[in-house]
Amino acid sequence: MEYLEKIMPSYFDLLLPLKQWKILSLRELKEEAKYTGSFSGFYKIISKLEKNMLLDSFINSWSNEKFLYLLPDGIKALGGNEKSLHINRDLRFHDSLVSKVARMIKEFSFVKDVYMDFQAREVFPLLERVPDCVASGFLKKEFVMAIEVELTQKSQDRVKEIFKTYSASKVVNNVLYITDKKSIFNSYRMFLDELGGEICKEKFLLMFGEDLRKMKSDLKLAPIYFKDKLTNLSEVFKGYL
Repeated sequence: MEYLEKIMPSYFDLLLPLKQWKILSLRELKEEAKYTGSFSGFYKIISKLEKNMLLDSFINSWSNEKFLYLLPDGIKALGGNEKSLHINRDLRFHDSLVSKVARMIKEFSFVKDVYMDFQAREVFPLLERVPDCVASGFLKKEFVMAIEVELTQKSQDRVKEIFKTYSASKVVNNVLYITDKKSIFNSYRMFLDELGGEICKEKFLLMFGEDLRKMKSDLKLAPIYFKDKLTNLSEVFKGYL
């Protein structure tokens, strides 16, 4: 890694937000890093770090955004845990949406902290299942909400097993499932109804974020299935959002 000697130390500081969010769009990284220079200047720096194999990237063809994540040498340079921060190329599109959703939820007034999957296990060691991310905060009392972003449908038996695990959880108060596929939304809704009294249904919120891939979904207004009816987060958390 001798080439690192040719890279300005301040450039590495620009990558630190990736230790928290794992994967960010170019604009999000600039924002999180609090880089005050021009966008073109930031792009040149990032391109240099990519060329030196510290970063990899891909384009979300739905939103035309460039997303960045650390490669093993970048993780080592920042002193991160390679296993925790590793991005599977087959899952990087999903992970980019999880990061986007997590940052949106962090802006909710009643949310204090949001933890990505690799952080959640450390903060909540008794978690029965590690979700895509976890939000914690205060709504009349302290709460912990698991968040799952579903782009592909799991089998009925698997989904019901996960529902039962979350229902019995002593750590998680609520579970928010977010999907951009109506078929998944309808199927998971049916699975919830079929389980009926076997689970604590009021723990679950199912959201249909139609424009999630385009990064245009308004999570506060997207339709959700909660307590046997269709509503939205603005109604569920009225007075808190």
